[in-house]
Amino acid sequence: MRFTIACPQCGARGIARAMEKKSETDWEIDFQCDDVTCGHTYRTKLEMFPPELPIPKRQRRSNTELQFDL
Repeated sequence: MRFTIACPQCGARGIARAMEKKSETDWEIDFQCDDVTCGHTYRTKLEMFPPELPIPKRQRRSNTELQFDL
């Protein structure tokens, strides 16, 4: 699967060519227009929200077996 976004110059498909991780929640992605007559290259920023890292999963509580008097 390719990461694509419309070219801001001509509107054709722009394909992600390189990605640089800036932090745990930020990336910069370089795109190149797929239209050879345009050939525009551009950089985008991808930021994850919320910017805080997710809360770690807690360990599952142990289930106590129910005892029934039959």
